[in-house]
Amino acid sequence: MTDAQDPRPLLRSAFEQSIHLVGAVAPDQFGDPTPCTDFDVRTLIGHMAFAANRIAAAGSRTAIPDQGPAITGVSDSDWPNVFEKMARDAIEAWSDDAALQGEIELPFGSFPAAAVAMIYMQEQVTHGWDLAVATGQVPKLDPALAEAVLPLVQQFVPPDGRGGEMPFDAVIEVPATASVYDRLAGYLGRQPPIG
Repeated sequence: MTDAQDPRPLLRSAFEQSIHLVGAVAPDQFGDPTPCTDFDVRTLIGHMAFAANRIAAAGSRTAIPDQGPAITGVSDSDWPNVFEKMARDAIEAWSDDAALQGEIELPFGSFPAAAVAMIYMQEQVTHGWDLAVATGQVPKLDPALAEAVLPLVQQFVPPDGRGGEMPFDAVIEVPATASVYDRLAGYLGRQPPIG
């Protein structure tokens, strides 16, 4: 596998971005709404942490946690440290080249290991955008991550048949000149805050 095919650098960068975003959430923002209408800021962070636990288990080939969709019971003031620990555990679980071998059984299907890393990288990038919009951190987002994710979701997440088993709303059209994050958000059915 070449460096260009290895998803781990992107996975690491996505988690590093999430660590910084979670660490900068203000105390009075945890109850605020997010573009992901299922979650406020607090439960969105809990969901991102739940995903971190899943990808850590996948990388280390241990039982995939099925309780979710969000980790709860963490105080707002503890979330930066708790999330960083979970994110770094996820990064570490994929540090050995053996993590990229074979198939991994997830609760929603079996996939090649590299594809699993990409699935959870995409989730961190997308929810990172949700968190950044909700907490005024959009300028901190790394466009290279969205540039990597957008063609993947366009390839693997069809625009039709959204809802139900496919956990995305209908595509929202955004201008071709919109930022790559806004184009990603629109494709995944989120309303970007563009004027």
